[in-house]
Amino acid sequence: MRCWSPAPRRSRSAHWFGTDNLGRDVFSRVNVATRLDLAISVTAVALGFVIGSVLGAVAGYRGGWIDSVLGRVLDTIMAFPLFVLAMGIVAALGNSVANIICATAIINIPFYARLVRAEVNIRREAGFTLAAKLAGTSDTRVLAMHIFPNALPPMMVQVSLNLDWAILNAAGLSFIGL
Repeated sequence: MRCWSPAPRRSRSAHWFGTDNLGRDVFSRVNVATRLDLAISVTAVALGFVIGSVLGAVAGYRGGWIDSVLGRVLDTIMAFPLFVLAMGIVAALGNSVANIICATAIINIPFYARLVRAEVNIRREAGFTLAAKLAGTSDTRVLAMHIFPNALPPMMVQVSLNLDWAILNAAGLSFIGL
């Protein structure tokens, strides 16, 4: 007759987060999911950063009707609850990682555009900008080489704030099945 013996105990260091009910290591599953979530958030924030920065810089530097139209479009985007807007975009475009990235980027654009617009408005009439214009530098070069680098520090703070929100957005959309 054979005696029953319990399964050998594994040390705690073998499974840091434990195992699920099928015996799979939870830490390795979290590690794999982290790669996808970080890829989604970094791509979406980078896309929103680039598009929002360009739109905000042009609106802030040129002003006039471009600034007015862009301001109204950004106000329209920000008028909706952002997660609900992301749900609507993903539901309309279809359920895919690319559409989640697109929706998250669209939601992030107003944050960067407004921030860059404000920074460009402040620096548009600064002494170093006027000196560059007097030296014959084109408006595009003044914006790209003199004004935009001075607007980067507050934008980097916004990037760090939006990265965590993008992860939460992707997780929320995944949770509800989108």
